[in-house]
This record gives sequence, C-alpha cells and structure tokens, in this order.
Amino acid sequence: MRNSTKLFGAVAAAALVAAGGSAFTGTGVTTSGQAATAQFVGGTVSQSVTGATLSGIEYAFATGGNNTAIHSVLLTFANADADGKTVGAVFAGGNAAAFGCTAVESTNHTSTCTPTTVDETGATGISVTVS
Repeated sequence: MRNSTKLFGAVAAAALVAAGGSAFTGTGVTTSGQAATAQFVGGTVSQSVTGATLSGIEYAFATGGNNTAIHSVLLTFANADADGKTVGAVFAGGNAAAFGCTAVESTNHTSTCTPTTVDETGATGISVTVS
C-alpha cells in the first residue's frame, strides 16, 4: 500500500510540473530569423589607450553575420596631438585576430584598424597604443 501511495504521489508531482511548465510558455515566441543564431546582445568590452586621448571608438561587424565578428574599428582621437602617429590595436579574448591600423589622419584625427587575416570574434577588450 505504501508503494502505491508513493507511486501515485510521484505521478501527481510529474503532472503538476508538466502542467506548470506549459502554463508559462508564451505563444507566438519563436527562434527564427535574427533570433535563430547567437549574436552580441550587450555586455562590456574593456578599452585602454596609451599615448593619446581617445574620444571615440566604433566597431563595425562582418557583413552577413550576426554582429559577433568585428571587421573594423574606427578610432577617433581628441585632438591633433595624435596626427600622423602610428597606431596599434590588440584585442584580448576570443580568437586573438591581428589588426593593422592606419596612421592617424589630420582632418578628423582618426585611424581605421582592419584584420590582417580573419575578423575578431569573442573579444573581451582592446588595447590601443599610439606612438
């Protein structure tokens, strides 16, 4: 008799779990289109700069992807102090892709960094050096 009571209790508990799980399932929510693949939703990337004052940084992602692969970085410096200088950019984390950067141009005080081989994925930080 005790075994049948335990079995009945286990079946009842399983039924409650199944019913409760279905009660909280939203209708109309699907994982198709842009939600079907992993993509960068938010978070933090630490940035450090040596040799100049950085006033802006913009990441451009690979085309046709899902915003997880960095294809280029536009660095904007605060003033003419960095103009004509050499820029280096090294990513932390991820696949450690190598990037090459243009010298800082004097019109908008910018430098563009692009990958030498593959796009950067999984970056957790970037270090920029101006010399």
